Amino acid sequence: MNGKRNGNFVLGVIILVVGALLLLKQMGLFIPYWVFSWPMILIAIGIYTGYKNRFQSTGSVVLILIGGFFLLKDFLFLPFHMGPMLFPIALILLGLYIIFKKNRNKSFNIEGWEKGFDKSTAETENVFGQYSPDFINVDAFLTGIKRKVMSKNFKGGDVTSVFGGADIDLMHADIQDQAVLKVSVAFGGLKLIVPPHWDVQLGVTNLAAGIDDKRYSQQGAAQNADKKLILTGSVIFGGIEITSY
Repeated sequence: MNGKRNGNFVLGVIILVVGALLLLKQMGLFIPYWVFSWPMILIAIGIYTGYKNRFQSTGSVVLILIGGFFLLKDFLFLPFHMGPMLFPIALILLGLYIIFKKNRNKSFNIEGWEKGFDKSTAETENVFGQYSPDFINVDAFLTGIKRKVMSKNFKGGDVTSVFGGADIDLMHADIQDQAVLKVSVAFGGLKLIVPPHWDVQLGVTNLAAGIDDKRYSQQGAAQNADKKLILTGSVIFGGIEITSY
């Protein structure tokens, strides 16, 4: 199974299920009204985007938790004493997910990414949770974080922004060949400040999101193919701004 999966299969399954339920409803079969509610839409979007990224995207999990929270709270009418417990439980689940996600995430080289699967080698293998000046690991959850990278052999890392914002300054960093930066943005923003000559390639899944590379309107520097920054992951109800100064 590919590291970055083709989402056509799960999208087709979702459309097939929705169509079948609508048909059954038109034929007079009772279908609960909450099946077509907006929380279910969020859950379906979360499943779709999560499947494409092996559920390594924090944004997809946030959508599923938000949809599940409101589905249970407003539509399934849980006992009164259980209602106040839903939000703390959702936070606990999200925290556990982030902890275990960081422990199993490993960097992957550009050759593997281009072929569509993770390919760890002794040379590139690195757990983001471990400190390394050549990798970054940023979690902006309900907060704002600014980070300046000074590495002259920057290799990438992992940036998560959920209901928050992250500013990553790479103007004083350098890339020897290529770097892979995995991003998970949900209801938040990410600002990347990169040298104008870097070749930034986008491999992110985006939904109701904007990705704006402002470097071209600021400076007319030619891109250097030997300085390649590849963005992967997902952006859901958020945005990425790429700029220079």
